[in-house]
Amino acid sequence: MRAIPCEACPARSGNLVCDLPAGVLGDFRGAGVTMLYRPRQVLFGEGTPASALYLVCRGAVKLYHSDRFGRDHILEVAGPGALLGELSLEDADAMSISAEAVTEAQVSCLSRDRLAAFMQRHPETGLRFLAALSRELAVARRKVRELALKGAESRLAGLLLQLARGEGEIASGRRLHLRYTRRELAEMVGVSTETAIRLLAALKRKGAIGADKRDVVITDVARLRRIAQHDEIGVAVEAGGTAARA
Repeated sequence: MRAIPCEACPARSGNLVCDLPAGVLGDFRGAGVTMLYRPRQVLFGEGTPASALYLVCRGAVKLYHSDRFGRDHILEVAGPGALLGELSLEDADAMSISAEAVTEAQVSCLSRDRLAAFMQRHPETGLRFLAALSRELAVARRKVRELALKGAESRLAGLLLQLARGEGEIASGRRLHLRYTRRELAEMVGVSTETAIRLLAALKRKGAIGADKRDVVITDVARLRRIAQHDEIGVAVEAGGTAARA
């Protein structure tokens, strides 16, 4: 994998800084450090100093929290344009989550000092960073709302649509493969692996998804969207006469 310059970025129109004037964009590249990651490489770990932000240029990065039993709980899978990490004014503050590359990824690492100097030279970019962080906050609040108001089946359907958008444009009738393990999907929805398997089976019976070896294949986008928009808590899942609740 080779680094792609901002001018050639395929996600340029939706990225945080890629549509800046050429001079400002060049200065931004000097403020950050371009880093390439292979799948399963860690960008930053929980408990490390909160002294940098990470802009995802290419690929997918998962954000997760590890509990006291050593189990990982995936909070989000971020794609191009996402602003990750935590930036504190106090050196004693630490990252509350970890980040790991899911696919090959290109990331621009922006240290606190270099980012502050860049914003002093180009104060107009401060609003862009504020807007990006506000979007990340909105995503976090939406996830909390979904956990409170939506059943597990609806959350899983919404997650599959979100991951599909990260893989490429969703088109009606298109077979789109999502290469995530059942355990990873379960962690992102907030259920056990066994419950996630039952939910996937239910979505398959409804014709929204298919199966291709270990992949999940979206076969009916419209139906999956309808399921994702269902707001009732406790969607029943048929599994040997039992019902799984969120």
